[in-house]
Amino acid sequence: MNTHSILLVEDELSMRLGMQQTLLKAGYAVSTAGTAEEAQSMLEGSSVDLLITDFRLPGMDGMRFTAFLKEFHPHIGVILITAFPEVELAVQAIKAGAFDFLCKPFQKDGLLIAVERFFKFSDLSKENARLREVRGFIGESPSMLRVFERVAAIADACVPVLVRGPSGSGKELVAAALHERSSRHTKPFIKINCAAMPEQLLESELFGHEKGAFTGALAARKGKFDAANGGTLFFDELGEMPLPLQAKFLRVLEDQEITPVGGNVAHKVQVRTVFATACDLEQAVAEGRFREDLYYRINIVPINLPALKERREDIALLAVHFLHNFCAVHGRNLIFSDEAAKTLESYDYPGNVRELRNAVERAVLLATGNTIAVAHLPPRMREHAQEQRQEELQAVEFAPEDNSLAAGLARYEKECIIQALASTGGKKQQAAAALGITRKQLWLKMKAHKLEA
Repeated sequence: MNTHSILLVEDELSMRLGMQQTLLKAGYAVSTAGTAEEAQSMLEGSSVDLLITDFRLPGMDGMRFTAFLKEFHPHIGVILITAFPEVELAVQAIKAGAFDFLCKPFQKDGLLIAVERFFKFSDLSKENARLREVRGFIGESPSMLRVFERVAAIADACVPVLVRGPSGSGKELVAAALHERSSRHTKPFIKINCAAMPEQLLESELFGHEKGAFTGALAARKGKFDAANGGTLFFDELGEMPLPLQAKFLRVLEDQEITPVGGNVAHKVQVRTVFATACDLEQAVAEGRFREDLYYRINIVPINLPALKERREDIALLAVHFLHNFCAVHGRNLIFSDEAAKTLESYDYPGNVRELRNAVERAVLLATGNTIAVAHLPPRMREHAQEQRQEELQAVEFAPEDNSLAAGLARYEKECIIQALASTGGKKQQAAAALGITRKQLWLKMKAHKLEA
């Protein structure tokens, strides 16, 4: 049984009843209205998820109603219906905020497919939003949305997960998200760095030891597997695990049994394992530094994190997120200057998200007024900003004057974008809205005009 609620607005009674019956049979909760004005009054205090409205209505038409919804009820999705299937009308509807567009006459299956597609998209978006709230796990780029989808799909599974990505890209956050989105979230989440301790100590840390198992073992001690029983054990820098220990580790993964160092009796544990590495495991296998059977055992469901420079759409989101966090921690109230924001968004980040986080914290601590300037950023970023300015000056100085209409329109478009960004303090979402385009369109135009690397 669906729990989604639909409001159907259609002035033609027979069509309204037929569509209502189709949706009710599919399990949706459906209410109806004959005009947009009637639907407006029904929306107050209601919990509608999707509105399906005819384009041609008495009084307020479907396009104006869509604009009203996007302003006052932005959480409600819209599917428009029309008997006039012009392409331009469909484009206008999507620009106004409609999710989909159906042309009369349409089959029952066509209606249900459109509705199901909306709720699938809506549910995935909500899940992605919940994931983005997990310990700063933030992103709107296509590559990060794929990561969110993978996390949502496997969070409650029992199989091992291998998280791969460059240093500083957020592999531990993925492991934390997998744990917190699973039924194990009330149980321990324990981290261990395989590169931080020698082989004998690492074995003891993982499996525990009996009294007298080695020099200094004055009492029996439980290991990380026991401590994480019922929860999640996260192994960072897996590629650095000593080769002799890998064989024992593989047996534990296969049998879910551990034997403490110096002990003879194995006992069962129930632990979800997540592994992270920045190294090339395939090369390590080829060189004999990593067991091939262990590699295939942990590589059942890989999650690949991109470098920050490969998901530039997320840099501004992350920078603002870190700014708010560090302002709260240090009791500051700061914003980025336009030049500082531009520098942050165009920098290549060899240290990935960690480097951005550290740069923002440094800036929050060093800023003397209410604005973070380029001068408050780390030296490498300041050098990058200086190089950017020199390139822009050279481009202006040596660019031949083009008096064609196309060139004039391009210059005017670029100036409009610059002014919109300046008036919104560099906030792309607001600038895009002021320009009447989407955030993605703005980003593409900024790249075309070299306003952003």
